Formats: sequence, structure tokens, C-alpha cells
Amino acid sequence: MRRLTPPLRTGMLLALAGWLAASAGVRAEPGTFLVDSELTRARFVVEYLGMATAHGRFGRTSGTIGVDAQQKVDGIDLAIDTESVDMGWDLRDAFVRSEVMFDVQRFPRLHFRSTHVSYEGARLVGVEGDLTVRGVTRPVRLDVARVECAIRPDDGWEACGALVTGRISRRAFGMDFAYPLIGDEVELEFELTAFRVGNAAAGNAPQGRSVPRPAARPDGP
Repeated sequence: MRRLTPPLRTGMLLALAGWLAASAGVRAEPGTFLVDSELTRARFVVEYLGMATAHGRFGRTSGTIGVDAQQKVDGIDLAIDTESVDMGWDLRDAFVRSEVMFDVQRFPRLHFRSTHVSYEGARLVGVEGDLTVRGVTRPVRLDVARVECAIRPDDGWEACGALVTGRISRRAFGMDFAYPLIGDEVELEFELTAFRVGNAAAGNAPQGRSVPRPAARPDGP
């Protein structure tokens, strides 16, 4: 799978590396982690005209990552604000928000809820679940390239990061406008950062940032 753009900022990569280095051997206790929209990247790529690719991203992603009593991820729930789609060109943004594509006025969110997680030994490698786009729900599988949890040395917050990728058919969700000029397969990439629920109770919230709040349950299944 091609690398989706734009890449993570260098500062974010260094920060994550610092968390991991400072907490080698630390494993998450059972609980729930809230996805931080500011530190999470949701991106996609679609081919058009059979020779070029269009890259886009969503600016607002919320949700949760669950960790079970065996200290393994047991579920992922994500809600993505379709109005926050950004393809780097106002005319294209207006097109993908319109009723022939995401139809953001009627369907303001995309929603993924996992139904099964797959492990190879101790390593999480896949997540199966239901994806809802434009009110249509279809089963999808996402591949997990990385998931790590660590204690941030600067404030003591426990964070988990994950890299998740996948492919979907846009026509399966009723987005068949301009096919085949605009390709059917859409590549997805999520770089998730989530903080443990309850960090705020310890009184050590990061300076200058609000405490993460649970995401509202999106409409639909």
C-alpha cells in the first residue's frame, strides 16, 4: 500500500518515540482510551482517470480503544466528521461533501465499530467490524500495522498509538457517482492516538489542553 500523505509531523513522531522510550515494558491495564482528535490522522486515497490519485483527510475523528483484562486491545470504535474532509482544493472539497458523494448534510458522520479482533501471538494484526457510510453499513476488515501503549514522561498520562489501514469499495456504500472516471477502491489509513479514561482524575492533564471527553454515539447502526 502506498504511503498516504501528508506524513506525521516530525515533532509528533519524536513525542511518540519519547513516550515509548520512557516506558519500555509498560503494558496497558484494562480500561478505555479516548481517541484524541488533535493527534489523530484519518486519510484516504482514490484513483481517478485511471492514471492519477487524489489524497484527502478528515480533520475530526473521535472514538475509543478498549483494552481487556489480558491487556490486549479488544475493540475499536471510531466516528469521523464528514464535514471535516479536506482534499486541499475548495472546489473538490465542496464536491465530496455534496449529495452525490458523502452527502454531509444528511450523513454527518462515518462510523466504524469493531466486532472481532485478530491476534498473531501477542500482536494485534487485524480488526473486523461494521462501517457505516451514507447510512449504509457493510462489514470491513482493517489491518493493524502497529499498536503501542506508554506513559508520557512529561505529564504521566497513559497513551496508546495505533496505525490501521484498509481498503473499501465506495460503490458498496452507494457512492457510485462518476464511476469509472473516479475509481471504486478507496485506501484508508488511520494513525490513532488515544488517552486512558481517568487520567484527568489524577489531576495531571496536559498543560494547555482540555481533558478528552467521550465521543457522542453517532447516528445509525
